[in-house]
Amino acid sequence: MVGVEEGFDTTWVWEYHSDLACCDWLHHAMPILTAAMRTPCQKRLEELDARYRAATGPTNAPNAQVSRWSEQGRWWHDRWPLLIDHDEENPPPSWSPAPSRIA
Repeated sequence: MVGVEEGFDTTWVWEYHSDLACCDWLHHAMPILTAAMRTPCQKRLEELDARYRAATGPTNAPNAQVSRWSEQGRWWHDRWPLLIDHDEENPPPSWSPAPSRIA
């Protein structure tokens, strides 16, 4: 997801949720790929997932979606950027714990 490692610009917070939808698409597409296609894709996705986990933190907000997403195997919905880079926009209240801001 573009910008999460460098500091996510909260001006485009709606884009974050759109990016999560792209991850959902990959989640649904992987099982229908042939083994020859799935193997290299899986390796690359594991690398990207590790980077995403390092740049995000799990939400502490108690809500029904957290368990729903986890039950569906879509853990990325339960994570938020650890670093944001825009001072004029506050992250959504569901982004808990609050991310750090780039100085």
